[in-house]
Amino acid sequence: AIGPFTTTLLAIIVLDDAIAVMAYAVGSNVAESLITGFQNISWYRMLAVPAVDIIGSILLGTVLGFGLTYISRFIKKKPQLLAVVAGTIFLCVGISNALGLSSILANMTMGFIVVNRMKHNEDMFGVIHNIEGVIFAMFFTLAGAHFDLGVIKTAGLLAAVIILARFAGKFVGVRVGASISHASPEIKKYLSFGLFPKAGVTIGLAMLIKEHQAFSNIASIMINAILASVIINEIISPPLTKYMIFKVGEAGRRE
Repeated sequence: AIGPFTTTLLAIIVLDDAIAVMAYAVGSNVAESLITGFQNISWYRMLAVPAVDIIGSILLGTVLGFGLTYISRFIKKKPQLLAVVAGTIFLCVGISNALGLSSILANMTMGFIVVNRMKHNEDMFGVIHNIEGVIFAMFFTLAGAHFDLGVIKTAGLLAAVIILARFAGKFVGVRVGASISHASPEIKKYLSFGLFPKAGVTIGLAMLIKEHQAFSNIASIMINAILASVIINEIISPPLTKYMIFKVGEAGRRE
């Protein structure tokens, strides 16, 4: 599917993921301060530290993105290009972990720089496409290993709340945003259906919960609730997305 509606949807999804990472950086610090007790609340810790992390992650991704774009000009063979791309991604993750930055946001920024700076970025993303199936399989297998049936009852109730609140937020947000920006009726009416799916970034952020000592007592419930909501979303969302694409008339279009 190709068209103005699909292009708008993809752009919003990217922005949605980036904002989610930034919101997590701020929200997790606020929640951690509240859990540890009101007497330990520090505005510096809640706002300044996340801001530094966000800016640092964006700067790291920008530097590596420009570096990868420059180096790739001299690489002609796909196996070598794959090695450089994978190495740069691992380097980004390693530096992010060493500096306490967000590897998710840093890599997203790096990808943004590459796709906008390279004239022939399809070669780079083509080599990644060849191995992404294996990466996704490993990623979701590791995520599934965190399922704990012992907390599934409590986590299930929380998952239901997450799903309903998220659906309501997407629906209302699209309506309000489309009205303010004077978007087309199709975007106002159908775009929210394309924003319901969630998986990669959501699961990646959920796994970071374990790194916060303050969440140790509720980490299992939170992670299982998020994973359960992802599974349910991935069951419900594809038919809704298909319905959306057909209703706007962009299904099957190639150009």
